Amino acid sequence: MKIRIEFSKLKGVRYISHLELMDTIRRAVRRANLPAEYTQGYNPHLVLALGQPLAVGMVGKGEFFDLSLKEKIDEKEVVVRLNESLPKYIRIKEAKYVPEKVKSLQAIVDTAIYSINFDYDKNKIDDEKILENLESKNEIEIIRKRRKKDDRRLDLRPMIYDIEIDKNYPVWYFTVSTGSSGNVRPSELIKALNERYESIKEVPLVNVIREGMFVKKGDKLLKPFASQVVRS
Repeated sequence: MKIRIEFSKLKGVRYISHLELMDTIRRAVRRANLPAEYTQGYNPHLVLALGQPLAVGMVGKGEFFDLSLKEKIDEKEVVVRLNESLPKYIRIKEAKYVPEKVKSLQAIVDTAIYSINFDYDKNKIDDEKILENLESKNEIEIIRKRRKKDDRRLDLRPMIYDIEIDKNYPVWYFTVSTGSSGNVRPSELIKALNERYESIKEVPLVNVIREGMFVKKGDKLLKPFASQVVRS
């Protein structure tokens, strides 16, 4: 049986890679003595699958992974056991059983919310006017750098669903497309604003938080273990 788990990757482990994160979770599952399912063959390993990788240096508040278990135990017990076995900067938030043949996280998660701290003085910059100007644009083109391939010109505008600015801090919230159908990188959002508005300076990825990963259904953003998602 498959259990889908939401967790946070916080500042203390922001610099570990996706593979290191997977290894950390595998060790925690073993320490937690969960009845985990393993693959067959000469080199068996946990049946474990994480969602879209988080860039090194970024914090993730709503990340997900799938874990297969040989027997069913209480969802809250899974949360407790894993949190007791994980480093304090990786926290399990919620766990829910999903149908065995549910689509993978990589296949269904299509929307992310990023917050970016642009680190400017709100008393000196009219960011609401900048936002209004940005939202009025029909195109937001950037040049995407690609390894071993030619650079690609890309219009981010159709893949940006919503932008909001915190009233008290220079933090912008972007709701964007992610995954195979179209993927907006936080670094590209940062660069796009910097190229168009002199007062918005480039900031490192440590200023970015992935607030959550979702499945978009009409105008609703659902978590990937929501009943409307796993039963569709």
